[in-house]
Amino acid sequence: MKASKHEIHKAQWQELIREQSESGLSIREWCRRNDISHGKYYYWLRVIREEALIKAGTLAVTGQTQFAEVKPALTTEAKSKSSNQSTCAILRSNGNEIEILNGADPNTLGLILNLIGRS
Repeated sequence: MKASKHEIHKAQWQELIREQSESGLSIREWCRRNDISHGKYYYWLRVIREEALIKAGTLAVTGQTQFAEVKPALTTEAKSKSSNQSTCAILRSNGNEIEILNGADPNTLGLILNLIGRS
């Protein structure tokens, strides 16, 4: 019974919120003219928005941040470069691991090897 009462109130408030939006009045002024507490108005506005977000399947209501890896589409040139970049060697030293790819820049590789030799 409580859920159906909630749905009835929600439908009534959706209509009131639509009326306020179309009135052109500020929320405070519209509430005053309609003898409605602006606190109650904002409460129902929040409830309706949150339920809409949940229905849409978003996590915006929870405040949780989520990250998703986005990989750009590779151009033909990038595809040919990436196919040439298979692993050539993996160096392990003092708990560190360095993966060297085919086509690595020789100067950069020389600097890295120099640094490893010094540690």
